[in-house]
Amino acid sequence: MQPLRKHPYNKVSASGDFNEEEDADTSTTPFKFKMISGIMIGTLAFVAIAWFSYSLTSVKIGNHNLPPSSSSSTTIDFGNTFDDLPSFPSSASSTIDFGTTFFEKAPIDISSSFESHWPGSNIPNWATKKINYDIPKEQEICFIHVGKAGGSTVGCSLGFSLHCDDDHRGMDNSVQIEQIEHLSKSLLAKLTTHIFHKDVYDCDDDSGYFLFVIRDPIVRALSAFNYDRPGEDDFKIDSGWASRKSRFYMGCPFYHMEDFVQNGLREEGEASDRCKRWALDSLQGNNVGNYESPDHWYFNYQYYFEAIPSDSKILTIRNEHIEEDIRSIENSFGCHEQERLALAKSMNKNTWSDPADLYLSEESISILCKDLCNEIQIYKKILYRALNISPDQLRMSMMDLEAKCPEEATAEDCSDAMPDISEKVRDNRGY
Repeated sequence: MQPLRKHPYNKVSASGDFNEEEDADTSTTPFKFKMISGIMIGTLAFVAIAWFSYSLTSVKIGNHNLPPSSSSSTTIDFGNTFDDLPSFPSSASSTIDFGTTFFEKAPIDISSSFESHWPGSNIPNWATKKINYDIPKEQEICFIHVGKAGGSTVGCSLGFSLHCDDDHRGMDNSVQIEQIEHLSKSLLAKLTTHIFHKDVYDCDDDSGYFLFVIRDPIVRALSAFNYDRPGEDDFKIDSGWASRKSRFYMGCPFYHMEDFVQNGLREEGEASDRCKRWALDSLQGNNVGNYESPDHWYFNYQYYFEAIPSDSKILTIRNEHIEEDIRSIENSFGCHEQERLALAKSMNKNTWSDPADLYLSEESISILCKDLCNEIQIYKKILYRALNISPDQLRMSMMDLEAKCPEEATAEDCSDAMPDISEKVRDNRGY
């Protein structure tokens, strides 16, 4: 696969080679032969004893069931009713017994697909994790961290350094070891080995599963808008970033999200024609090469969905039902009670105190639904493709969406054609 150019991200990461093999002694003298034979017999005996002890004392994730696959190749009908939803397998139905034991070994940095696609670049620290088990590719999960969908909380719990309250930087070795031991107890954390966030695509395309965290598209758009709006402190901490963002938020009349919709998206809005074009392109993720509007609008559901293989097996955690959906995934893998994932804290949550930051009028919500129609269709596809979401859970999420965006929730297509983002994916993913 021909790599493109050097990745524009400034990456800092520690990496190292790990090789458990040692050079074999090829000598054939009788003495050495006897010595080697004795060592081999002793080694086999030691391995047998160690394995017996390990099987009694260690927490294993072998012999877990794989979630049953849905017919992802079947065409999905986004009809106008919820009476004919796709058939989903129940987690209680018969599943495949994979029958593989995961052998424990010393914690090492896992290999990086990102670095193979961007030679000379190092994966950023927040996308790395240490793992102390060999994970069969069929069970390996890549975490798709869609920005402002609540993924930081899940990502921290899985062992990635995503604005975590307990970020390992600056910690002593004993605390880091304690964190690794905590992750080793969680089945989902063990299986989730790589991450994809923004322009850092570190998934292996042949991973067994791709895990999304998603959120109501309108709420996610609002959160992303507030997240990138520069405040007074931002100009002191990073004046370059704050000045660049201020051209969008203050250069156009877009200080609050309600202002953005009413002035920038509404036909009668007060913004200039330039600002109106900028507003719609930014919201729909079409502002290529523009770093002034919200980043997480550019990296939208369509981007993440189209960047992974088209035949991927998808698992989904809905922001509104995080713990429920985590448990459904764990149950699909036959997770034992002591292997449940404990949710960590994240420091990346919006804590806006001004009610105006959260306000959207009914008219503005309706405008956003219309302009985010294609994004809503991708959101629906992710829900429909999710192996762990039951028909009842799907129906509930679709009803919630229909209450906010009735036309878009039941539409099969939108007035605007789905944009071609193949170049966008290639430029950011690396191939």
